[in-house]
Amino acid sequence: MLVKNIQRSLATLYETPVAHCVSDFLVTDARLAAALERPAQARHNAERLLLQQTEDSLDITLFIDAAVLAALDVSDPFANLHAENLNDFLIALEGVSHFHYLVWNATYDRQVTQLELELQAEVDKFVTAMQLLDEQGAGAAPTALHDALFTAVTYHADLDADSDRRYREANRYAGKYCRTLTRRFPGQHREPSFVNELRRFYRLPQNEKIRAIETG
Repeated sequence: MLVKNIQRSLATLYETPVAHCVSDFLVTDARLAAALERPAQARHNAERLLLQQTEDSLDITLFIDAAVLAALDVSDPFANLHAENLNDFLIALEGVSHFHYLVWNATYDRQVTQLELELQAEVDKFVTAMQLLDEQGAGAAPTALHDALFTAVTYHADLDADSDRRYREANRYAGKYCRTLTRRFPGQHREPSFVNELRRFYRLPQNEKIRAIETG
């Protein structure tokens, strides 16, 4: 299953195994996802991480629209990532990134913010897509991919002001960090120091992530 492959890829890249498989928390029916959300939080995008927290538990559901996963079943990005399946792949990857990052941090009793989730997901999308393109011999094109992810972007018109600001901040910080990665590590995943940097950054809390970006 594609979401399992994405989670396995992230866990390997960052050396962050977790006990929970994302497919066990996945729903693909938009009506079911809407029923699990509070009306004030309802959104209509194709990927959402739904949380219900009590004093001693955290219930997690990951929604990825069935149409997105069906399209990726037909055109597997792990076999051939290209312009036509890139957007669907990034939608699915963002959802799995949110899930894996939240669960990994929860394993160590570490709290995360929504901005932190979005920031790490933006980085995950860039480095994972770059890795696949390189492995598939498509020719690394960090500048073109960077522009697609961090410049030529639009935001949902129905976002409230706080959400809109959070998405824009996450995009800006991640774009700056990924530009620094490209400059410092031209060999990308073939350089052990690049992977070490990614693993170090992954483990930083939000404030230290931002500090590292601003001083990088």
